[in-house]
Amino acid sequence: MRISALAETGLGISEDQITTLFAPFVSQPSGAFDPLWRQEITRRRLKHLRHAARRLFMGWLPETRRDEDTVRTEYERGWAGIDYARYTLDAPLDGATPWEWRGRQMFATDTGATRVRQLFLIRILERLRPRSVLEVGCGNGINLLLLAGRFPQIAFSGLELTEAGHAAAVAFQRHAALPREMKAYAPEAIEDPQAFKRIAFVQGNAVAMPFADGAIDLVYTTLALEQMERVRGAALSEIARVAGRNTFMVEPFRDVNKAFWPRLYVYRRNYFRGAIDDLEHYGLRPVLATDDFPQEVFLKACAVLTEKKSA
Repeated sequence: MRISALAETGLGISEDQITTLFAPFVSQPSGAFDPLWRQEITRRRLKHLRHAARRLFMGWLPETRRDEDTVRTEYERGWAGIDYARYTLDAPLDGATPWEWRGRQMFATDTGATRVRQLFLIRILERLRPRSVLEVGCGNGINLLLLAGRFPQIAFSGLELTEAGHAAAVAFQRHAALPREMKAYAPEAIEDPQAFKRIAFVQGNAVAMPFADGAIDLVYTTLALEQMERVRGAALSEIARVAGRNTFMVEPFRDVNKAFWPRLYVYRRNYFRGAIDDLEHYGLRPVLATDDFPQEVFLKACAVLTEKKSA
């Protein structure tokens, strides 16, 4: 599958739009020759080399294996510590990391990337006009909370492995309406500030989803398969089974992580290593792919839209 530039996707997303959405979450612009940038890149490279060496020589030890229990424990802790206050335009930029896009380097937080992915999801929904949408690995539900307000006519569902993520999403639904700060964070205007109350959040496993065959028009993931390398085949099979028409995945496909440092990072973290063309084996035909958006320096993602072959 050819990976397209932004202008070739037909999604109507411009460089200026992405730059504007991402800008509030950039702590400082940088450059390849900026001493601070070079220092941080060198530090992270040495860290990745150490961890990769440990995995290479000690990979047989149980504690170095990234299995489902490891992922669950890590994300139970992670989602329990994330406050929805981070999804505001004036959120603190603590923990900014190296990002790059179109030859520009910057220190930024992944909250900006979440906002950019929202715009891609909006354009995909406008293009496909699904009646039902499922996010697999929805975490605390931030994507769905905003999408529901933008598309109140769509039946949204979210599947999350962790108790902490699921509990946070359900608890958020007790709000009377979407908070003003989160409406400002959304990339486009919210039509129904109470639509998020109708989202069906389910705690469950991506390898055994509680949905009928072809029950959901569009199934999507955003950096969820990233954590599922050990069950990649089972998870993709389930996604294909449940999808009625399309899937949309923003994941670290092997196609965009061929360079040494991203490849090493994927190896040492035991992250997703599937290729875009592998999706054909699950009955999913890729029709669009782009990586033309801000990226973490050490782990790239690609947005891939597929059609279900039997649809």
